[in-house]
Amino acid sequence: MSEQKIKPAKNKAAPTKRRKTYSAPALEKGLAILELLAGESEGLKLSDIARRLDRSVGELFRMLVVLEQCGYVCTIDGTDTYILTLKMFDLSHRFPPIKRLLSVAAPIMKALSYTIGQSCHLTVYYEGKGHVVAQQDSPSERIFSVRLGAEVSLFNSCSGHVLLAFADEDERLRMLAKIPSVHKKPGNAAIKKLVSKVRAQGFENIVSLQIQGVQDIGFPVFDYTGKVVAALVVPFVSYLDGSHKIVIYEAIEEIKSASEAISNTLGLI
Repeated sequence: MSEQKIKPAKNKAAPTKRRKTYSAPALEKGLAILELLAGESEGLKLSDIARRLDRSVGELFRMLVVLEQCGYVCTIDGTDTYILTLKMFDLSHRFPPIKRLLSVAAPIMKALSYTIGQSCHLTVYYEGKGHVVAQQDSPSERIFSVRLGAEVSLFNSCSGHVLLAFADEDERLRMLAKIPSVHKKPGNAAIKKLVSKVRAQGFENIVSLQIQGVQDIGFPVFDYTGKVVAALVVPFVSYLDGSHKIVIYEAIEEIKSASEAISNTLGLI
């Protein structure tokens, strides 16, 4: 009688999939340098960069030389202080969705500013914050405006309120999860109240949370799918000398028309 061999039972459980991780030390160092310099308007010396990144001067020197050769950083004349060039800014504006938005919005924003005598800006959402991607000064001799490239809190700004309120529920949850820990975050009840108010109005109209005497007015801009892609905001300033004839309720109608014009044009291209 032949001996029967017993084969071990196969494990039918699905194998656990593990995401492969890769390391590119040089690339990581280069990106760390760019991210650090992005927050330093006055620039940093090599020794300061090394200290802030907890790296040696030797391992960062060659990286900075290459970044300078490629045009991403430069030194301030006569110093050894490194600053970012505008190359990163230029690249971001070549990104097709932003490029299309800016090409559509620019002439409409210019016409709006000349009509109401106020500055305006366009803010998009990215990684838990609002980012000002377009800005138009008013034709007035005295102006108030928000800096191009400025980052704004989703809860502490008019544009942030608009972007949150008109996002769909799933997107809003993702936005809330990305908010930096250093930014103030209200409770769920306050968020729900804010969203309901802005959506019911169709826009946001609040006293500036940063500057006294400024009324922030913001309307949503939608793409062809109906998704909110930006907030068009006017920091409305009242002038005491009577030089600006457009009052705030008239400005609100003009801002609404401009936001609708941008949205409608985005839907056609």
